[in-house]
Amino acid sequence: MLAACKTKLVCTIGPKSDSLEIMLQMLNGGMNIARLNFSHGDFGWHKAAIDNLRRAAHSAGRRVTIMAALPGPKMRIGQLAEEPFELKRGDAFTLTTNEVVGDHQRAFVSLPRLPAVVKVTDILFLNDGIIQLEVVRVDGRDVQCGCSSGGELRSQKG
Repeated sequence: MLAACKTKLVCTIGPKSDSLEIMLQMLNGGMNIARLNFSHGDFGWHKAAIDNLRRAAHSAGRRVTIMAALPGPKMRIGQLAEEPFELKRGDAFTLTTNEVVGDHQRAFVSLPRLPAVVKVTDILFLNDGIIQLEVVRVDGRDVQCGCSSGGELRSQKG
């Protein structure tokens, strides 16, 4: 007797794979888990995708697990006066909820509650994880940081 397969195939459902026909192909190709990224799309789109997944699974006679990838709080850098610029390891850099045009020392962030939810030694990521900042001090609307991993910074980076 063969043991049950423990390998799972996780597939992200998006605009190119949200039709019933494509989902059936994915299930027949071995998809066990359908991942929905809630950072994109609205609840109506996600409901329709879930309904299609359930119909496709029923039609294929297969079970499918639906996994929801939930976004955490996302902050974006505001407008920078000069860009891009390079943050280097060891640089001091302040994230502020005051709407200022940023420079090499500080930048506006779009997460108003940032100063209330961070603490000293927390690590913050900019430019989709390339830049790492360590919180040194929180002072009112400013979060003062030290750069522990540098990189290029531009306006509107997440």
